[in-house]
Amino acid sequence: MKIAFKKGLKVKVLSGSDKGKVGIITKLLLKKNMAVVQGVNIKTHFSKKDGISKQEAAVNLCKLRTV
Repeated sequence: MKIAFKKGLKVKVLSGSDKGKVGIITKLLLKKNMAVVQGVNIKTHFSKKDGISKQEAAVNLCKLRTV
């Protein structure tokens, strides 16, 4: 199967809470059919050692479109 997405490609989010946001793909997870996009799908994680940290979570490829 041919994949239309590559690392470093600029994409736009089509649906979800981050609809309309534009970012660059930083990591592809092909087995899960997902990608990590810079500045999209920010999740907050708390740990006693480090405190609060924010990081990007993966987004399904069907919710992305190249710009």
